[in-house]
Amino acid sequence: MHTFASSFRDIFTTILLGFFSSLLLSQSVEEFSVSTFNIRYDNPTDPLLWSERGEDVAKAIAYYDIVGLQEVLPNQLHDIMDVLPWMSNYSVNRDGSGNGEACPILWQTKSFDLLHSETRWLSEFWRDTASVGWDAVMPRIASIVSLHHKESGKIIRVINSHWSHIGDKARRASAALIRGWALGNEADIVIVLGDFNAEPDSEEIKYLLNSGLDDTYEVAETRCKKKFGTFTGFDPAGYAGPRIDYILVDGADVNWVCADEHINNGFYISDHLPVHSFISLKTP
Repeated sequence: MHTFASSFRDIFTTILLGFFSSLLLSQSVEEFSVSTFNIRYDNPTDPLLWSERGEDVAKAIAYYDIVGLQEVLPNQLHDIMDVLPWMSNYSVNRDGSGNGEACPILWQTKSFDLLHSETRWLSEFWRDTASVGWDAVMPRIASIVSLHHKESGKIIRVINSHWSHIGDKARRASAALIRGWALGNEADIVIVLGDFNAEPDSEEIKYLLNSGLDDTYEVAETRCKKKFGTFTGFDPAGYAGPRIDYILVDGADVNWVCADEHINNGFYISDHLPVHSFISLKTP
């Protein structure tokens, strides 16, 4: 995996820097690009190995302003950050050992200063490292950062999490925790994103949206497709899958939302599609 970093950085940056730079320069001072991506943990039995797809995962998020990732093992984060030196990140592993999965938050270093960062566990005892909540079978976390946007002076609070794939009660309680953490702060924009393992008509998603958060999929001025799912599996020819990956916002207008399809050797580069959105501060 590490062998591709230097060559990829040279080739990819040369070819695409002009394109992405012009795209980002076309944004107004108070417009931001946000992405969420469950990159799939490094599983040696997957049809497309991390050593084959890691480069494409890095490409998929390279120039978004703020990115939330899920299922990220330490070696994967190392590889991604080695390729994207212009980005900063905050990450804590969910099991407290330094070896487990994490939900990193990445941002463009030139655009943001980090004001605050913390990890909270999705459990009754959310301050306790590696605590398991309700009917979940493993620790689940929320990574939280507050960022200062250098040009506009605005504060952006980002909460990135990955909810239980088994526990209904755990997901409902996670929604309640996230809702509380998203409310009552002084940020200009709140962004809640991640893999929630819950479809839009579920009780937990409806509850979360009742807090004043908007689902970018629903409120975007433009959606790239009439409909899209996000949990697809690796096979592009398979079932399109449900929409369980979200970007929710408060304090922002949503200009665009899309799920991106990146294919390598006949497979998607993860079992989830990356989702991205362009948002801007609400006009008075």
